[in-house]
Formats: sequence, structure tokens, C-alpha cells
Amino acid sequence: MKIKPLNRHLVVEKVEEKKEKNSAFILPEGYESSIEKYSVVKVLDIAEDSKFKVSWVGSEVIVETSMMLEMAGSILILENYVYGLVDEKARI
Repeated sequence: MKIKPLNRHLVVEKVEEKKEKNSAFILPEGYESSIEKYSVVKVLDIAEDSKFKVSWVGSEVIVETSMMLEMAGSILILENYVYGLVDEKARI
């Protein structure tokens, strides 16, 4: 199902970060990996009442991970939790 964002929300998708392979470690029982505080996501759609420009669709932005809402196979985030636009030239 496709969601049309309203009320200053954006529809985004997670961008897979390239992770370096580390050597094998033995982790203690019950270990849980920590959730990153911020994530890089790709903007798929923007609500009409958003302050962001429609030209941002397709761009990558930095958002607060804990504020992403998963609904009906889509991820929504309120524009207040977008902290910056990722400069494509600066990405490695």
C-alpha cells in the first residue's frame, strides 16, 4: 500500500550503510547491538504542507532513528526530526 504523507510528514526509506568487516568476536550471552541514534534515509515523498522543497525527493537526509514510524510497509517521519541534507559529493 502506498501512503501519501500529510501534516508535515515525509515518506522515507533506509539507506544501507556500508559496514566494514571485523574479525570474529565472542559476545556475551544476552548482548544486543545498540541502535544508532541517527540514520541516513532517502526521501520518497513529502507532504504538501511541509517546509521542505519537492526537489528534495530522491535526496538523502539525516534523521533521528527513534522517531521513524513504520506503517503499512512505509516509513514516515515528521519534518522536525530531519537534521540535515546529505551532500552527495561528500559521501564516500
